[in-house]
Amino acid sequence: MIGWGHIEKGCDRGLMGMKVGGVRKLFVPAHLAYGERAMGAHIQPHSNLHFEIELLEVLTRDD
Repeated sequence: MIGWGHIEKGCDRGLMGMKVGGVRKLFVPAHLAYGERAMGAHIQPHSNLHFEIELLEVLTRDD
């Protein structure tokens, strides 16, 4: 959910302006991801994150 703090700030920025059916490759540097924190067993502190995202649907808060 963009802007609600449910995903890291870097993803919020990377998803803005996408259209349904669009695909983006995102690189989120550590300072915009989890920074000094580990996340689970697989994301270590100071990790850069890479995503390939396809926007399938847009829902509003009313959905």
